[in-house]
Amino acid sequence: MPGLSPPSTAEETLDSLLGGKIKVVQQRDGYRFSIDALLLAGFVYLRRGEKVIDMGTGVGIIPLILGKRGEGGCQIIGVEIQEKLVELAKKNVSLNKLEDLITIFQGDIRELNNTFSPSSFDVVVANPPYYRVSDGRLNLHSQKAIARHEIKCTIEDILRMARYLLKEGGRIFVIFPAHRSITLLSGLRNKSLEPKRLRWVHSKSGEGANFILVEAYKG
Repeated sequence: MPGLSPPSTAEETLDSLLGGKIKVVQQRDGYRFSIDALLLAGFVYLRRGEKVIDMGTGVGIIPLILGKRGEGGCQIIGVEIQEKLVELAKKNVSLNKLEDLITIFQGDIRELNNTFSPSSFDVVVANPPYYRVSDGRLNLHSQKAIARHEIKCTIEDILRMARYLLKEGGRIFVIFPAHRSITLLSGLRNKSLEPKRLRWVHSKSGEGANFILVEAYKG
């Protein structure tokens, strides 16, 4: 495709989504987006002119999908703490010519109140780390470990900050492991974020759910 730059090193890959409409540069052996990000992006809906923040954006896959969908006038901010992933996310925004819609910001989710005013977003999107630090073995690759385990932030941190950032009546969209659904749902209600829509995701018919998708409102 004309105008698209190849990966800058042999450690990166160039992948495509949505029939080639989206190009994504990722590390070959580091953190890579997975099906849960795609499920979450498909669950999110936006209204014209809304301001959106994606907490823990990784390589920017969710903002890219939302940006390409073309809900008019939306502004999307992707927040990521890991420097290399920020670099790749910015590269992907440029690669897909979405600079007018998407801004990538390096920052700690726990400290976003130092950067953004309260009640400044219509929508929060979150694909948080799924596992407590005490759950299972930490991945030896630090990028993967931070993405999967609650090393840099917990689900409670994310919900607390969502409550701070959302306007009254604003929405949070989040995906979480089905086995931790009670933690998520009770955490939302504790922050006065009322679940309005749930979707259970099963990998196979007749088996238990793998993920839960939740849309909740501040109010």
